[in-house]
Amino acid sequence: MTEKQLDGTAGTTPTPPMVMPTDWKQVKFATPTDEDMNALAQLRSGSDPWKVRGETHAESLEALTKLRPFIAVGKFNGTVCGYVTIERDGPVPGAAYLRNIVVKPEFRQKGLGHVLLEQGLSVARDMNRKTLALRVDPANGPAVSFYRKAGFTTVATVVSKKSGKLRLLMSREL
Repeated sequence: MTEKQLDGTAGTTPTPPMVMPTDWKQVKFATPTDEDMNALAQLRSGSDPWKVRGETHAESLEALTKLRPFIAVGKFNGTVCGYVTIERDGPVPGAAYLRNIVVKPEFRQKGLGHVLLEQGLSVARDMNRKTLALRVDPANGPAVSFYRKAGFTTVATVVSKKSGKLRLLMSREL
């Protein structure tokens, strides 16, 4: 006698749900490995604003490869959960430049963005910078609010060279 498989799950093990850290100190930071780069490209191409622009995985990988020396990857239990990109020089003379904070969707709205920002501030301090600057779309209310709550102030409104759209130039003393 044979048993008929009804639901298509016989012999498979369900994927355990992602366990959220109870302490964000469990997130470890490092420069990206070769294996991390594909995960970062997938994360970037699936996140706004790149997703809205239609940036492909390959385009994301190319952009991130150029930024690789400036990326700090956050990992929880060995899995990429987000990254922050801090460059030594940016649009404000003498200030480090925060290019991106990208959080994996399942970790959003849980405090990881603040952890990534703190890592970015630490990296900027290690670069002997006194200020951290960034650009943000003024229409991205949650991001503008996030940065303001973190002590950033708007110093200018600039036009993006890539999109031609207005961006807020914000900075914060370290």
